[in-house]
Amino acid sequence: MRKKTRKDSKHLIYEIENTINGKTYIGVTSLSQFYHTKSVRYAAIRRFQKHYSRAHKELLDWALYKDMRKHDRDVYNVWIIDVVKGKEKAHQIETGLLQTQEYKLNSTH
Repeated sequence: MRKKTRKDSKHLIYEIENTINGKTYIGVTSLSQFYHTKSVRYAAIRRFQKHYSRAHKELLDWALYKDMRKHDRDVYNVWIIDVVKGKEKAHQIETGLLQTQEYKLNSTH
């Protein structure tokens, strides 16, 4: 039996900041996998760790991953921007921020 996907789950909007060059990245992740922790901060840190790990394993040509291959993980801050209910709303907020702020580490920017 297939698991029913919930469209109203909570989503975290987070920012990763390189403290050396000031460049930033904004992203969205679902909090449903972290239902057992109740810690939004933990979810943000775990998402950063996944980004950092992928940057070194997959060698993708994305701005964030190229930056992460140049710098140690200690130069990054992870900020919680918002927690919202619903994936669509989270992506609307992310898109709005990408259009109004300068996120140099987002490859779509």
